[in-house]
Amino acid sequence: MITQGEELQDIAANDVMSLIIDVHTIMMLTAPDITGIQEAKIRLLGILEITGSQSMTELCNQMFISKPYMTRLVDSLVSEGSVERHPDVKDRRVINISMTEEGKKYLCNMLNELRIRMKAFLSGFSSSDLERISKASAEIHTTFTKNPSIKNQGTWVFYTEQNLKEK
Repeated sequence: MITQGEELQDIAANDVMSLIIDVHTIMMLTAPDITGIQEAKIRLLGILEITGSQSMTELCNQMFISKPYMTRLVDSLVSEGSVERHPDVKDRRVINISMTEEGKKYLCNMLNELRIRMKAFLSGFSSSDLERISKASAEIHTTFTKNPSIKNQGTWVFYTEQNLKEK
């Protein structure tokens, strides 16, 4: 027998999955030119901004990608100067990846570009719809961050602080 709590979890899980699909669809509409590898670069740099230096294995686990793909991704970011490889001080077999200042600039520029595109998408909505979207988004964010496994806002805080410094 399903309890009321389990039923609410099912409903909430379905709603969150629907929201994720909607957001992904909006991102595809607003940024169709951003390829899979570019999206992966943004995700990887965002993770490094939140967590700091991590091993290749840890990054693979967080991004749900294979080690060979992670190697190609990191190679690409190393050649662009966005990340660096460092041997682990405790285990020299482990290679840690950290973001460079160039990587921070790249991440900030990409987030800014995505924000500009999102603003253009949102321009078709009424003021009352924009208020509803803003309030609902804030409420979802506030509720999700009550879960202790959710790290801080990380990437977005970094982005807004960088943008404020540059203006």
